[in-house]
Amino acid sequence: MMKKLIFLIVSAFLTALYIGYYPATEDAEIKNVFFIKKHPTFQVEFRNIHANDGDILLLEHLTEQERQWTIDYCRYRLGIDTELKTQADVVMCSKK
Repeated sequence: MMKKLIFLIVSAFLTALYIGYYPATEDAEIKNVFFIKKHPTFQVEFRNIHANDGDILLLEHLTEQERQWTIDYCRYRLGIDTELKTQADVVMCSKK
């Protein structure tokens, strides 16, 4: 019984470290898109600012919150470390 409990705890811990998701709107429904993280982190929910429309947002129009969401998404979903300083960085991080 104790071994099963330890196994479940370790499994939940590893799942939290390596599985993430972001909400995306598809056909007027919000769906969660799950992915395997490129780097471990306890953050599970991410924001992909490009998940709901096809337009690439301009860097100068992003709030500080949206910039941080994009930096986190880019690092953990795509495995790309960026400071999001150029429009090319925004485009690079817009992949799903």
